[in-house]
Amino acid sequence: MIIQCDFDGTITRNNLGILLRENFARGDWQKIDSDYLRGHLTVEQSNKLQFALIKEPKERLQEFVRRHIEVRPGFVDFVSYCRESAIPFVIVSSGLDFYIKPVLAQIGMPDLELYCGQTSFNGDGINVSYCDPEGNIINEGFKKEYLTWLKKRGKNIIYIGDGLSDLDAARQADHVFATGHLLGLLSSESIVCSGFSDFCDLLHRVRLL
Repeated sequence: MIIQCDFDGTITRNNLGILLRENFARGDWQKIDSDYLRGHLTVEQSNKLQFALIKEPKERLQEFVRRHIEVRPGFVDFVSYCRESAIPFVIVSSGLDFYIKPVLAQIGMPDLELYCGQTSFNGDGINVSYCDPEGNIINEGFKKEYLTWLKKRGKNIIYIGDGLSDLDAARQADHVFATGHLLGLLSSESIVCSGFSDFCDLLHRVRLL
């Protein structure tokens, strides 16, 4: 068994990627986001375009993130249980390294296995790239690619997520815990899943599997 978990809106109650765009993007990031939600762009393409609109220094953005961390209750205990039970816990996020890593460091978990968007900073905005498990640049299917790869390691995958970017991967998982928008999306497709509110709830449910 392996647990594949989203970050924004799942590990955190808020979505730090959206907060950053709301506060620092110079341009119509909402139009890009709308195109993604309507299926005209992949989440990978959308994030590349939206974060290119942010021209602020990395350090300023990271300080903003540290002031807005809202981790779901029970997360640290949940990860501790996974470690004690030899259940790999893997974060696979379409969010970006420059803000996810400081959050994990802040809560004392900098060594969690993490796969996410990679960034570089310059005066023209934030450059974003996504790679598959073999290191090839990809523009769609990031989370699903990693689920397929993780299945080779652990066979059974528990998926935890909250949004549209989780849908394709969640469809392929063996068991899904969903919150937010993902819960409604899966229900509309009659895909069996379990709702959750926090990681205390998840800990109880995973122990029963």
